[in-house]
Amino acid sequence: MASFQDRIPANMWRVVFYERRGNRVHLDRTGPWLPEKTLARNWAHWFIERGYHVALQDQNGGLEKLHVGLPG
Repeated sequence: MASFQDRIPANMWRVVFYERRGNRVHLDRTGPWLPEKTLARNWAHWFIERGYHVALQDQNGGLEKLHVGLPG
C-alpha cells in the first residue's frame, strides 16, 4: 500500500493573470493549484486564446511568462 506522501505531487502549478490598471500591471494569483505542469499549461493556452495575459507559477513562487511584453 502506498503511503500518503507518495501521492502528494512534487510540484504544483497554477495559472496567474496579468491585468493593466492605469499605469500599473496587476498580478492576480487566484487560479487553483494543479498537480501537473502540462495541465496548467493547457489551461494557460485556453485563456491566451481568449485574450487573457497569463503566466505559470510553481509552488515555490517562480513564474514562467507565456507572453512577450506586458498586457496593453
